[in-house]
Amino acid sequence: METHIIPIHFNGFGIEYRGWATPSSERHEDGHPTYYKVVLNKMFYGNFFLNRGKWFADERRPAELVVAVGECLDRLPARHKMPGS
Repeated sequence: METHIIPIHFNGFGIEYRGWATPSSERHEDGHPTYYKVVLNKMFYGNFFLNRGKWFADERRPAELVVAVGECLDRLPARHKMPGS
């Protein structure tokens, strides 16, 4: 299976965050990935997942950072239609 890398970028806490997310190969019934592995500024930030319209991370991260990453993922066309789904 081909790996899809989604670039993400935002500013928060006075820091410029650059990185990427890779969607899991596991899918919900609607075809969306069950989670995204997120790397920011060359550091793994955890797996991010959407639950009832709210983003969460499986690593302890500030709520504002989780929201910012989620907003980046929500804006991407790739979030709404993954290749092969």
